[in-house]
Amino acid sequence: MYSYGFCRLLPIVAAVAAASAQTPSCLIQSDSVGPIHGGMTVAQARQALRGATLKPAEDAERLPMFSVIRDGLHTMDLYFDIDDPVREHAKIELIRVFDAHCATRDGVHPGMPLSEVSQRYGRLKRVRITDIESREYAEFDRLPNWLEIQVGNGQAGIYPAGTRCTTNYTPSARIASLWVSRPITNKLPEDDSACQTRTAR
Repeated sequence: MYSYGFCRLLPIVAAVAAASAQTPSCLIQSDSVGPIHGGMTVAQARQALRGATLKPAEDAERLPMFSVIRDGLHTMDLYFDIDDPVREHAKIELIRVFDAHCATRDGVHPGMPLSEVSQRYGRLKRVRITDIESREYAEFDRLPNWLEIQVGNGQAGIYPAGTRCTTNYTPSARIASLWVSRPITNKLPEDDSACQTRTAR
């Protein structure tokens, strides 16, 4: 009787173990990455990221942020409310993730080959390149409305002459970073005519 019951439990134990193995220690989900979430103050983020250094920095648009450095590695950027005069009290509004150990529940993470993302988020609609740092973003049919996937800075997509959008990319294209925010429910579709203007590379 005991061995029969134990055998019945084996599939359940295996399923729980598999589920645990698929859950990343640094989970990326709507408005949060691991212990960091939107609305948290910079001071609270310092407490949550003990052992890491929050280094003041600016991006290409000169927006202030904090780069999170752990064990010498740049793991994420924290963008905060710039209107708050006391920086330590400012609330985090946007998180950019570089750490390959952080992943969504679907298993999407920095460093992942672009070719594998469609297995999670459906058909690749396009890769588009922007004027800012020649950032390239990959858009998918089922991409969550709180997530943006950056795949490079001008080296991932294969763009036809005179365009800034494509569905073709190099075999080496990978996720460079993931941008995490609150769900955007009123996002306007980008004008397709914008794809016809080539950005400076």
